Amino acid sequence: MSAPVTDVYAPGTLQEAVDRILRVPDEHRTFAKDAAFAEQTWAIGPALLEALLDHGLPHRGEGEQRRFERTDLHNISTYLNLPSPYFQALTRKARSMDEVARKGEQHLHALELRADCAEPGHTGECTFATIPGLNRHSEPGSLRETAPGVFSVRAQLPSNSLVFDEDRSDLLSLVADWELYVLPDGVIEDEGFSRETRLANCLIPTRLLLREAERRGIRARHGAGLLVAPPYTTLHHWVEFELDGDWVPADPVLLTAFSRWGMTDPADWPYNRSVAGIVWHLLTWPPEVFFPVVRDRGVQAPVHIASR
Repeated sequence: MSAPVTDVYAPGTLQEAVDRILRVPDEHRTFAKDAAFAEQTWAIGPALLEALLDHGLPHRGEGEQRRFERTDLHNISTYLNLPSPYFQALTRKARSMDEVARKGEQHLHALELRADCAEPGHTGECTFATIPGLNRHSEPGSLRETAPGVFSVRAQLPSNSLVFDEDRSDLLSLVADWELYVLPDGVIEDEGFSRETRLANCLIPTRLLLREAERRGIRARHGAGLLVAPPYTTLHHWVEFELDGDWVPADPVLLTAFSRWGMTDPADWPYNRSVAGIVWHLLTWPPEVFFPVVRDRGVQAPVHIASR
């Protein structure tokens, strides 16, 4: 029998979790997820869900008809370190990143990309193609289409222990105390919201750092590609600095999140350390928030990415 919710969480913890998501205005919520989704996807069981409701978790409807905002459930789950598949995957990746970096080895990952039809119902067959960067930055000869819309590829990610110099570290400190947060669509590109709340996705601090780097005369570029965290791999944005002819990735908000979630030791992984080994560069200066990795008939196709 599991312990009561009140025995698991310190006084005020659940209220802090709810107060944090309440920084997002209610107008940006779409109440479409039920209690089963909260439990199966985000490990928020019935007792915990009821306790969160008592602390003011936004919802619509009553009883079995209660519906919740998807990003609220995601963010509460990670804030409470609940063992969702997402959180467990990030934990494994952070630990693997640390282990491989200590050995000085490359990170090697096998990825499978499964694309869906970009425009269901169109005439003719789907024609899937990966973006050029997927082949350009992968292990030579490893990219193969194994079935229509299904691609396998191997990624080689370097590892280093570089801590950036004073100028770049000072730049990165501008967002080092921001909290990594899955934002709803209404504020997904709203820098003003992130400045006010200190809640941010990966895109907003990247754009801010690039603008400030240009003002300070620091050569930087927008890196985009994949955050490789087996078994899940997701789209990601970060900033890169040119050092001795190489582009070196930085992501202070991600490293601060790893530390806050207890996945890494902040003494070993400070906000101003490179994240080489966890991000796979595929694009530079992407125009879209959700940039394409696979296209179908020239249109961005939904894609599911598994990695090991």
